[in-house]
Amino acid sequence: MKLGDIAKNSKLNLKMISEEEIRNLHKVLLVILDDLLKICDEYNLNFILIGGSAIGALREKGFISWDDDIDIAMPRKDFERLYNIVEKKYAEKYSILHPQSEENYGRILPKIRLKNTDYRTILEYDLNDAGIFIDIYTIENIPDGKCKRFIHGIICLFMGFSLSCRRIYKGYSFFKEYNNGITFKIKAVIGLILSFASIEKWAKWTDYWYSKCKDETSKDVGVPSDDFHYFGEIYSRSDFCNFVETVFEGRKCKIPSNFDSYLKKRYGDYMTPPNVDAHERNSYISYDLGIYKEEF
Repeated sequence: MKLGDIAKNSKLNLKMISEEEIRNLHKVLLVILDDLLKICDEYNLNFILIGGSAIGALREKGFISWDDDIDIAMPRKDFERLYNIVEKKYAEKYSILHPQSEENYGRILPKIRLKNTDYRTILEYDLNDAGIFIDIYTIENIPDGKCKRFIHGIICLFMGFSLSCRRIYKGYSFFKEYNNGITFKIKAVIGLILSFASIEKWAKWTDYWYSKCKDETSKDVGVPSDDFHYFGEIYSRSDFCNFVETVFEGRKCKIPSNFDSYLKKRYGDYMTPPNVDAHERNSYISYDLGIYKEEF
């Protein structure tokens, strides 16, 4: 079922985001992006645009018109530094939900959130802090040895799958309205079995294994939290951690030097826009630009 259909048929008071709301959301996202660029320049940290944000930079020189977020990736060590910097110097304006925090709500994908704003989709139904956000995917080291890599990968896949099941079980009454197929029910049962530990602990364990390899000189890196999971998200360090500049809404940003092969693998002919019927706008539970709505 498409998100638009979910919004129309839902009892959860979901509303499909309008074109005007997306345009205003983009303006607030650029506030976060500008601060990230400033912090990373000051502290010599690196991040790259990935996914739809990388496509937008290459094809549109900015946002894809129906995209409601920005996706970036950072080396694990740079993310940890960014987290500490934001906590110490930018806590009045931003929050970052760290997978290793005590209250992580079962999340392993960090998001930097702008305080005093609100953008709550069905994926944020249980968060206290649901400010407008930028997703931060952590780039992890991948072991060089075949045996170590295989073991590490299997454990990461198991942990990611277990966390997914645990999350479905936790939110079963909420999610079953729009996804109640047999696979969903099986994962909910597995989540019940795994409920001997809290969802926060499962997130901590998963994040621990994702970041287990500490070899900063390994030949390959990966983004196990992304859609293709561990073995489908392995890239040469020399490609993925070397960057080329691009322009995103007038800002100089970076994308991986292997952007063409990376994006073709994920999206095929990424430079050709999809048909209008394939444009899928998100739905939200709540939307509030806070003090920024006065500027638009």
